Amino acid sequence: MGNDKGLPSVLIPYPGPSVDPSTEDIFVYLRPESNGYLVESLLLKIIQKNPEYKQRIFFVYLANIPGEFILKNHIIEKHYLVRMRFAVLGKTLFTEFMKRDFEERFGRSFDSCRIVGAFEALRILGWTPEQLFALWVPIEDVLITSGQSVKRYGDLFIVNYDIPALVQKNAQGTDIAVMLFRTSIGYESFALIFKQMEQALRDAKILPQEVPVDRVFHYSKGPFEQILDGRDYLYSSAGTHIPCEELSFATYLLQQGIPKETIRGVIEHPIVRYYDELGTLRENSIYAYTRGDSYPKAREKFLRMNSQVLIR
Repeated sequence: MGNDKGLPSVLIPYPGPSVDPSTEDIFVYLRPESNGYLVESLLLKIIQKNPEYKQRIFFVYLANIPGEFILKNHIIEKHYLVRMRFAVLGKTLFTEFMKRDFEERFGRSFDSCRIVGAFEALRILGWTPEQLFALWVPIEDVLITSGQSVKRYGDLFIVNYDIPALVQKNAQGTDIAVMLFRTSIGYESFALIFKQMEQALRDAKILPQEVPVDRVFHYSKGPFEQILDGRDYLYSSAGTHIPCEELSFATYLLQQGIPKETIRGVIEHPIVRYYDELGTLRENSIYAYTRGDSYPKAREKFLRMNSQVLIR
């Protein structure tokens, strides 16, 4: 539980950044509706059982963040800021790249379609956030574009359907457990651990077949997501924020001559445009663009950025 002052309880303090670029830091946080202790022990058991994991994955930070602290500091809204804006404003924020993706995916003219943010969809459908969160549609009715999701339901196209429920769940003031692993196995291999974990949760009937695993926990899927997760969920024993410049990947970028303002700027405005290997200009979120990458690879891609999209 949180401490008496409603501040984060840090059980294993952050040791500071790793200066070895062959290791990566991966945050894991357990969502409010998960059985925290059970999920935590399952994850540690999977790591302990595998000799390679045991030698190459180190558990370096553990904290419990009280729900009241999350609410008071607007952590959820800040963490999902851009997705929240799309969930509120919907169609009006779509870029030309997103409009093109939409038309290619659904075979419909963007302008003629009824595209609404998730909050407007709740009003139209008369649903609760939880009902919208649980909405299942076939894969062909889903689009992910520039880090935003679009679900087709009847004649409605709903942007970022999950955001109202994420906000509501945390409005109930439930604690979040946060862990940090330092590892040299890489993000892609760490993802395999989570596949094993998902299976273990389903086998133990903790996670029903129809419930997506990301409803139980989240983990950093790439170096820039590490910075985002650390920015919002990494605290000192005194309950104060640890600056994002003290995260391992941010430290690596600083050592490579990238200013801290530039690093902070791409986390604040994560929709970026860049040229791919063939010289084609593309748009995506920085997190999807660098998902699974090593630090040097993510830095190389970052330097190929042409511009950022400012969502206000």
